[in-house]
Amino acid sequence: LVDDHFEGSLRRPLSWKSLAALSRVSVNVSKELMLCYLIKPSTMTDKEMESPECMKRIKVQEVILSRWVSSRERSDQDDL
Repeated sequence: LVDDHFEGSLRRPLSWKSLAALSRVSVNVSKELMLCYLIKPSTMTDKEMESPECMKRIKVQEVILSRWVSSRERSDQDDL
């Protein structure tokens, strides 16, 4: 699900271009980029989502995004 209604919002759009930029920045500052997917049951109503109690039923899937950097990979191979 992609939310394209970010105009006027404090949220930035999530696109391939913005993901690539975030990945590049995270490599430059020696950090990892973690994406978290919140998976809600299809039976959960909007009314249930208004309460913090809904968190008991929501699953979180974490994905670490890493970018292949040829110069770094070559230097790691040379060290072996």
